[in-house]
Amino acid sequence: MPTHRNPGRVSLALLFGLGLAAHGASPAGAAELYEGKTVKVMIGYGAGGGYDTYGRFVARNIGRHLPGKPNTITQNMPGAGSIAVVNYIYKQGAKNGTEFAIFARSAPILALAGKSKQARFDPLKLTWVGSSSSYKGEAYMMMVRKDTGVTSINDLRTAKKELRFAATSFGSDGTDVPIVLREVLGLNIVPLRGYPGGNSLYLAVERGEAQGRMTGFASMKTAQPGWLKPDALVRPILQFATQTRLPEFPDVPTAREIATKAEDLALIEMLEAPFYMARPFAAPPNLPEAITKALRTGFMKAHQDPVALKEAKKLRLDLSPADGAEVHKVIERLAAMPKALYDRYNEILKDPKSPIRQVKWQIVEGELSKIAKKGRVELVADGKTHKIRVTGGYTELSIKGKPAKGKSLKPGMACKVWFEGSGSAAGKMECN
Repeated sequence: MPTHRNPGRVSLALLFGLGLAAHGASPAGAAELYEGKTVKVMIGYGAGGGYDTYGRFVARNIGRHLPGKPNTITQNMPGAGSIAVVNYIYKQGAKNGTEFAIFARSAPILALAGKSKQARFDPLKLTWVGSSSSYKGEAYMMMVRKDTGVTSINDLRTAKKELRFAATSFGSDGTDVPIVLREVLGLNIVPLRGYPGGNSLYLAVERGEAQGRMTGFASMKTAQPGWLKPDALVRPILQFATQTRLPEFPDVPTAREIATKAEDLALIEMLEAPFYMARPFAAPPNLPEAITKALRTGFMKAHQDPVALKEAKKLRLDLSPADGAEVHKVIERLAAMPKALYDRYNEILKDPKSPIRQVKWQIVEGELSKIAKKGRVELVADGKTHKIRVTGGYTELSIKGKPAKGKSLKPGMACKVWFEGSGSAAGKMECN
């Protein structure tokens, strides 16, 4: 039996099966730093998806638990599957504890594997604040439309035509995990890349542009609960990032069960490891020890107080927080994994055969009637109200011919919008 298997399994089980509460009081001196200041929580994806929801949840609650009780704000910085925000935090982020970010859990693997030339950071040097989820009671589900006729993994292996899985970009779990599973489990699937974020991925499957997607169980409960009903248009086919079947899906196998070769199982376990820090937050490297302790303590307390727990229940968020020190241990374990695993991972993703979707834009011209939160706007055109999302890094927005940000939009503006239908993100928007 390969030596890298059982030690990893035991380590992760011990790592996240124990209580992960932060210890110690807020450090002296930190109050002076935070009092009267603003803490910015940066989000590596556009508005509306799972990472955005968790990022905003932390921003709303952590300020009460930092010494000095600073104000908190959020900023979406999508790009390169959230790698853009990690690069920013690593190189340019404020070194005084007033900026930290949430980004893809797969980002550390991309950096350690050397797969992404865009990943210009060392995961071991980031200051890990914590993770809102250690994936306790969770799984990354493979969901497929029922009208495909696919009812099992074997059906995916023998399908005559490859099934398209809605995805964002290389480096995201929704793109890379299906590509690896295609290789190690022999599935006839292909990620269809180019969607801006979580809601657009659900919509792509709903509209039939894609036949399935990978998504977290908790994410479905929060963003698309209809997918979990008996009459849903999709069905679960596989559970990933869980050692045993969740009780909610007793008849759906895990990836570990399906793998028949030791080397395949080892690769699956490596890709599953980041899920145990499923919603990671990190600050720039080399923060003062007192600030690191304040952030980590405040982060854990923000996931435990009655106000936050009430909000989490309302949002249907599954919280199983991990302290920043524990997240750092996961990173250390990933960094110590055999080079052969990363070499194989890189080889699989070298020629991924993952097409870019072809967008059929709808074009409407009208007047903005409402500006809501999270980049949501409403535009009235020809007596019809269209609900549109304006997403940084995806929506090309201009006002009076000059590049602009969504916060500059005002009711009454006349706009021309290229989008894919009500509820979708605009690809382009020109306003006066």
